[in-house]
Amino acid sequence: MQVFTSVVVFGIVFGVFIITDVNSYKQRKVNSMISIARVIGANSVSSIQFQDPEAAREMLEELHSVTPEIIHAAITNRDGQLFASYSKPGEKAIKIPTLLKRKAFAFKDLQLFVSNPIMSNKEIIGNVYLEVQLSELQQIKQYKYELAFILLFVALIFSFLIAMVVQSYISNRLLKLVNSMKKVGKTGEYTKPLEEDGKDEIATLIQAFNHLMEQIQESQRKKDEFIGIASHELKTPLTSIKGYIEMLNLLEKEQPKKQFVQKALGNVNKLERLVKDLLDVSKIQSGQLQLNMEEFNIDELLDETISAAQSLSGSHQIVREDHLDGEIVYGDRQRIEQVLLNLLSNAIKYSPGEKKVEVNSEKTEKELIIKIRDYGIGVPAEEQTNIFERFYRTKDISIHISGFGLGLYICRDIINRHYGKIWVESAGKGSIFYFSLPLKHSLTSQQTEALNP
Repeated sequence: MQVFTSVVVFGIVFGVFIITDVNSYKQRKVNSMISIARVIGANSVSSIQFQDPEAAREMLEELHSVTPEIIHAAITNRDGQLFASYSKPGEKAIKIPTLLKRKAFAFKDLQLFVSNPIMSNKEIIGNVYLEVQLSELQQIKQYKYELAFILLFVALIFSFLIAMVVQSYISNRLLKLVNSMKKVGKTGEYTKPLEEDGKDEIATLIQAFNHLMEQIQESQRKKDEFIGIASHELKTPLTSIKGYIEMLNLLEKEQPKKQFVQKALGNVNKLERLVKDLLDVSKIQSGQLQLNMEEFNIDELLDETISAAQSLSGSHQIVREDHLDGEIVYGDRQRIEQVLLNLLSNAIKYSPGEKKVEVNSEKTEKELIIKIRDYGIGVPAEEQTNIFERFYRTKDISIHISGFGLGLYICRDIINRHYGKIWVESAGKGSIFYFSLPLKHSLTSQQTEALNP
């Protein structure tokens, strides 16, 4: 766009330059020919008065040597009749254009026509007419066009080079802004404003973006604060309610009253898990989620967690297909159990109508990988990264399945704090969720210190 604008501007400037130069040449030629016509008129007074056309014709013929571009010249008397004329060799006889009866000069193609009255005692006794061939004008135009083309080409090159430099400066700043927007949309990190010292429109846009990030960050802070306060306030009465309902469940023997109590207890347990998740989210956001690091047997944890998940599910069979021979890992046992329970419950919840969930494990030189596979609805490829974000739930499918989109977010944070990785693969039917834990000997000294503050 900058190069195009430059070309248009230069084209207009060079066009005006050529037109002005050509008009200047024409005006100079008009003034010169009128001066010659006046001289001829002054010298023709006596010839007209004494009716000596031969003398007038000889004077006109001398124009060939003085001004060779004049191809026709004529003198008329006061009645407009031709008195004497001259035509350049090879040219036809002069034809005085009618428009010269109203004008002192006129242009037609590459020809100039000039008319000037012959005066004697302030009385018009005749007229001088000249027809001039402007062959030089064509040469001037061609030269100006060639010069303008060369200058335009040079200007275009310089404009392109300057535009590249300017465009690079502008594009880098815009791309920096775009990349920051993408990063914010992907990570939800609103705490890193862009630096911009300029005063142009892009700087204004970046300032508006930074201001928007500040507003979002403040809104996030208030929301996290509300979640934390609400979760703490709900925890105590919920614990009390759960205790009373559990007591009723033990005391009540009559149906269907006992069934109603059990349903109430089940819903209280769901609410309790939600409050725990909200508390964990609040701790994650405030950086207060602590890990109690210890060495523990991952085989035992897997078996215990699978048994606990199996007892809560009457629709699916959870199958562990291998063992790790009592492998010892270093981490927070309770938090790893929380991750396993969440992934197993999701595998059951998102595979309605199926009967099987598989658990596999694999050990490499540096890490331990746990795989949990279901044969359910799967995760679309475009959502496989987003599902680990806070409050994110898969589109269309999630409206039929309860949840708040917190479990995988908490799992990701727990695994990341262990310096592991968590990801999902889904192709065709079902999904496989993976998470890895680094073996203790593969942790660096800085990582070990961070895990044991």
